Amino acid sequence: MKKLVYGLIIVLSIGRTNAQSYSHQAPIAGLKESGLYKIPLNPDLKQYMTKDLHDTRIHDSSQREVPYVVLSEPILKSKSDFIEYKILSQKHFGNYSEIIIYNPNRDKISNIAFNINNSDAYKYCAIEGSEDMKQWYSVSEDQELSLAYNDVYTNTYKVIYFPLNNYSYFRLLVDDWRAEPLKINSAGYFKNSVIAGKLNDVVFTKSISEDKVNKKTVIQLSFSNNQEVNRLDFKVKSPRLYMRHATIYVNRERKLKHDKVEKYREILYEFNLSSDYPLLFDVPYLNEKEVFIEIENKDNPPLELESISCKQMASYLVCDLNANNKYHLRFGNTALKMPEYDLGNFVTTIPQLLPQAEIGVIKEITKTVAKVEEKEKSFFETKQFLWLCLGLGTIIIFFFSKSLLKDMGNNKEENS
Repeated sequence: MKKLVYGLIIVLSIGRTNAQSYSHQAPIAGLKESGLYKIPLNPDLKQYMTKDLHDTRIHDSSQREVPYVVLSEPILKSKSDFIEYKILSQKHFGNYSEIIIYNPNRDKISNIAFNINNSDAYKYCAIEGSEDMKQWYSVSEDQELSLAYNDVYTNTYKVIYFPLNNYSYFRLLVDDWRAEPLKINSAGYFKNSVIAGKLNDVVFTKSISEDKVNKKTVIQLSFSNNQEVNRLDFKVKSPRLYMRHATIYVNRERKLKHDKVEKYREILYEFNLSSDYPLLFDVPYLNEKEVFIEIENKDNPPLELESISCKQMASYLVCDLNANNKYHLRFGNTALKMPEYDLGNFVTTIPQLLPQAEIGVIKEITKTVAKVEEKEKSFFETKQFLWLCLGLGTIIIFFFSKSLLKDMGNNKEENS
C-alpha cells in the first residue's frame, strides 16, 4: 500500500512539474548562418524577466536547453582599430544635413563612428547606401544622433549601428530642424572595438510636486518590473540661468526589535543641474520600482522641466545558434535557478561586433501552447499517461479496500 501511495505521489509530482512552465515566450529569427549571435534584451522584453535573468532559458526545436552569456555594451571602450573613411561631402539643406562617406574596398560593416564636436543637441538621423551615389537605398531609419559630448575633450565619437552592409557609399541624413548642424570632423568604423555603447529608452511614468515649505521640487519616477537605468537626461525650459543641487533616493523599510518597522530614505546619487553643463548623468546601477529626485530650489522659482529621459545600456544574450534549427526564448519561470554554462569561458567578444538575431512577438504561454508542446513529448510525459496511472491506482485501491473489508468480516466471524 505504501509503495502504491509513493508511486502515485511521484506521478502527480511529475505531472505538476510538467505543468509548471514559463509565463512568456518569443521566437528567435534572423539566423542566416550558424555561429555566435546576440539577442537584444530591450526594456519591453526585460520587464517580463527577473533582474538576474535566472528565470530565462533558450530552447531549440527539440526542447533542449541552449547555453547563453549575458553581455552589455560599455559606456566607454578602447579607441583601437579605428579605420577612417574619406568624407566626400558635407552639405546642409535647410532642415537637414547630408554627409557622404566612401567605402573604397566595400568592407562589410555594421557601424559608422563619427567624430563630432561636443553638443547636447537632440537629433535623429538615417543611414542610406549606394553604389553610384545616384540611387540610394535605405539601411537604417530614425536613429538617435544626439547627446554627443565629452567632459575631457572638445569632441567625441558617436557610433551609429545598422544591419551589416558593404555599399561603396554611405549617406548620413541628419534632421536639423530642432538645432543647427553638428560639426563632424571625421568618420570611420571600429574593426575590433567601439567606444560608445547603444542606449535604449526606458518607459516610465512621472509626477512632479512642489514642496513650498522646504523649497524643493520632488519628482517621482515609477517603472515596471526589471528596468535598469544607467543614464538620466534632463531638458530645462526655464529659467535661462540656474544651478540646483539634486538628490536621487528611494524609500526603504527595515524591521526593528519588537516587530517595529522603521521607514527611512536611502540616497543613491547626487548631482548638480547647471545651465553651463550638459544635463546628462551616468548613474550607478539603478533598478527600482519607484525612484524620487529632489531638487533644491532655495529662494529661486522652480525649474520648468521640458522633459526627463531614462536610458539603459543595451544588453544581449549571446549564444551559439544553428541556422537550420528553430529556437524560442522563454522566461518567467521563477522556480529555476541561475544557469551555469561553459560558454562564459569562451565568449568575451564585444557584443556590437556580433550578428544580431531578432526576437519575434512576445506571447503569453497559454493552455493552447502547452497542448502543442505536448505533441512533441513522449507518451510517458503526456496527460494520457498520467490519467492511466491514476486510473490504475484507483482500481488497485478499490480491490485492496475490498479485500481488506472481506478480511475484517472474516475476523469478526471467527471472533464471534
